[in-house]
Amino acid sequence: MASLKLKHIYKVYEGGVKAVNDFNMDIEDKEFIVFVGPSGCGKSTTLRMIAGLEEITAGELMIGDEVVNDVEPKDRNIAMVFQNYALYPHMTVRENMAFALRMRKDISEEEIQQRVQEAAERLEIVQFLDRKPRALSGGQRQRVSLGRAIVRSPKVFLLDEPLSNLDAKLRAQMRTEISKLHKQLQTTFIYVTHDQVEAMTMGTRIVVMKLGVVQQIDTPTNLYDYPGNKFVASFIGTPQMNFFDATLKQTGDNVEVVFANDRHINVPAESFVKTDRKYMNGDIVVTLGIRSEDVHVEPEFVEAHASTAIECQIGIIEALGSEQLLYCELDPEGDNSAESGMRLVLKVDPREHYELGQTIKVALDPNRIHLFDKDTEMTIIPRVPKSNILKAKVTGGKALIEGTEFKLPEALPLTDGEYVFDVPSDAFFFDTYEEEAEKFDEEKYQTSYAPLEDKFKSQGFKTPVMPLAHEDFKVELPKGDTKVAVEAVENFGKTKLLRLKFKTASVFAVANQTIADNVKEVNLAIDWKKVSVRQGEEAVCEALNLFNDLPGLMVKEKTTKKTFNFGLEVAGQVFYTNDYIQEKLFNAAGRKVFATELEVDFTPYGVKFAPEGVKATVNKVVDYGYEKFAVCQVGDKEINVLIRTGDVVSAGMDVCLSLDINKLGLVEAERGIRII
Repeated sequence: MASLKLKHIYKVYEGGVKAVNDFNMDIEDKEFIVFVGPSGCGKSTTLRMIAGLEEITAGELMIGDEVVNDVEPKDRNIAMVFQNYALYPHMTVRENMAFALRMRKDISEEEIQQRVQEAAERLEIVQFLDRKPRALSGGQRQRVSLGRAIVRSPKVFLLDEPLSNLDAKLRAQMRTEISKLHKQLQTTFIYVTHDQVEAMTMGTRIVVMKLGVVQQIDTPTNLYDYPGNKFVASFIGTPQMNFFDATLKQTGDNVEVVFANDRHINVPAESFVKTDRKYMNGDIVVTLGIRSEDVHVEPEFVEAHASTAIECQIGIIEALGSEQLLYCELDPEGDNSAESGMRLVLKVDPREHYELGQTIKVALDPNRIHLFDKDTEMTIIPRVPKSNILKAKVTGGKALIEGTEFKLPEALPLTDGEYVFDVPSDAFFFDTYEEEAEKFDEEKYQTSYAPLEDKFKSQGFKTPVMPLAHEDFKVELPKGDTKVAVEAVENFGKTKLLRLKFKTASVFAVANQTIADNVKEVNLAIDWKKVSVRQGEEAVCEALNLFNDLPGLMVKEKTTKKTFNFGLEVAGQVFYTNDYIQEKLFNAAGRKVFATELEVDFTPYGVKFAPEGVKATVNKVVDYGYEKFAVCQVGDKEINVLIRTGDVVSAGMDVCLSLDINKLGLVEAERGIRII
């Protein structure tokens, strides 16, 4: 049994075509993971890279604790079940199932036959053991293919659209059988399909892909109820979610929604409490989505939700036995195609009678409405809001933000007046918990260096630098000092979302698991470096850039005739590196590694002032009260550096900067491939 980790996995073909683009996922032992998406989205390519049948262009694949990028497929202890069964036609079922075991040479014939018999009994194909594949039906052949995988007792099962060749009834039966098999075997399954029904009914988690990019990873229920973007919303669920162009305008406790030929409905503001307020002024067109089962025709529901009721005309009726679909026209005289945004599909009781052309009154469930940005297609009602748009009144260096007062730092020199603050949900510090200790493997990141023989010293690096230890970059978080009430706490894995009550608005804040679920109030501080401010439409203060990047290159120097030291040259300064970085770079670029231009990225916390390092000039110092940052010029790049206790820094100073070599990010510049 095994877990898997896929870190920055890419598959790039000639011409720069990215079949899989920066795939990242941790798969726990015994999970049933389903990759789903339209044809050409990269799901089968990812599966084949896991199997070792496709070479990984860049990235790291781990099975258990072992990196297997260069491990042969036969040595990965993975079994794959193919779409076309891949059975040997001249062998019996028994011989097909035993073939891989006999090739190993380390298993006795007695054990082979025992494993085959046990697998056949589990799959109920004992009676077919002496038949050849041509004498079996499609479902029976697929069971044989599964049996051939089972006898190997692999760590991981990979299944590439194994049911696509079967008829609908047999597919439904085999879905159940495979799910049952997963529970029996208690091992990790990774399953590829383009059928969303298979994905929803079988997977513990689902990976939705499009054009080589992961769109969302979540449980079936969460994907259905909380799609991260319009593509996921449309791909998951049958029939497809209804979509309409709409505008939103909040007035008091209600939001007026205008859509579909000037139809007006009113939704309680509480239903849209996580929506970015910039969309609530009535002047930005968004995409409204509603699933067919969340549009109700029952008189009791319509009466109870009169504010979201509209009239429409039945254009098409689909009777499906267990349910009935009504395709309703919102503009009977106009275009009511699926693409027009004037068709509403709803599910109704199959025993109720409806007629074509009938006008009916329906009501939308206000708590099941989805909203997406018209341009980016990302949800604007996220489960964890990224930001809070808050009104503030500034007087004498203090900001009354939605009725709650905070002292402003020097970095936000605002004159008295009315402003709008954009405060990310992760821009808060609390005093109710300590920061969780970071787990860091010092041995893994040990810097490697060997002295040069005398005859090679003249050809060595010029003034190379030994990186500082990771521990030298440690920082402490400030504590909160403003007391606010907590309205609600939601749990999302290792993250908690607090709904805080400022005097005139709800504010969302991300915290870690050490905050109690029943907490009623917290002391908090705002992380001002993440806050941006505008006055009217004019940007007044921007958030501090927390993403520094500098040009880089891998370089080497001879230590003996056959050995080398390797370094990472960053903005002209060479830092000795560790085996981890070297391995990553060689895996990504091979022999071209020394000619591959890199982008080296790091946070303001991953760089510090030191006696030697990258040469820079301090342009200015930005004071956030609890933290100060130096804005430094390195060549044509401006980077931000945390000023730590004991640092004496002022504008105009020439300084040297050391990097936390163990926390750098590396990107291959030309192809845009992330290496670390």
